[in-house]
Amino acid sequence: MGTPFVELGSLLTPATALKVASSLEIDGRLSRALSQLSPGSPEAEALKNACEAVGSAVLADILRGLAVSAQMNATDIRAVWSGPTFDGDSDHTTSALAHLIDGATEDVFASTYSATSDSAFVRALSRAIARGIRVTLLVDVTVNNGGTASMLREKLIGARFWAYWPPAGQYGLQHSKVLIVDSRIAFVTSANLSTAGAERNLETGVTVHNADFASSMRQRFTKLWEQGIVTDL
Repeated sequence: MGTPFVELGSLLTPATALKVASSLEIDGRLSRALSQLSPGSPEAEALKNACEAVGSAVLADILRGLAVSAQMNATDIRAVWSGPTFDGDSDHTTSALAHLIDGATEDVFASTYSATSDSAFVRALSRAIARGIRVTLLVDVTVNNGGTASMLREKLIGARFWAYWPPAGQYGLQHSKVLIVDSRIAFVTSANLSTAGAERNLETGVTVHNADFASSMRQRFTKLWEQGIVTDL
């Protein structure tokens, strides 16, 4: 019974799945819904089998669910730059940071080596905290003799702070620069989340709009915390 639904999920684009669902919702006629597809195509056969299995009303709901799932797991990868800009550039670090953080609805995780108090990054995180967004920031506790971490804790009251401790007392830095929003979007960059990193330095990064990828990255940092490799400050 599951086979036609698996086939539909792999064959129909989200847009087509929504069109077929809408057609079924009008009057439940399979013939009308099939007119949205090529006669005799694999997706048409899968649609017939699925409709026989559960009926048109249930199938319309399933198709809408398939469309939403496909859209959530679609991947959009964009380059993000600091420094000189050119025609055709997709995003600049400052605008990308502010846009992503300001669009958060539940959770923001970020990691940085360095930061400055007046950077667009810190201001955006402050706005997120004021909106009630859960904010977790992984920082390096050695840079500026701990001064950067202390500054961020003072500026971002209400955020949760983590620190990285290399295994077995070895020397190592928290040097990752990552932003994860709602476990849906990940921004990975070479830039420290400072004014220089956002505006003046030549830096590169990518934003990845993909729930599976972003969630797996968020889970990776959580696992580091669970194992005591990163700890609460």
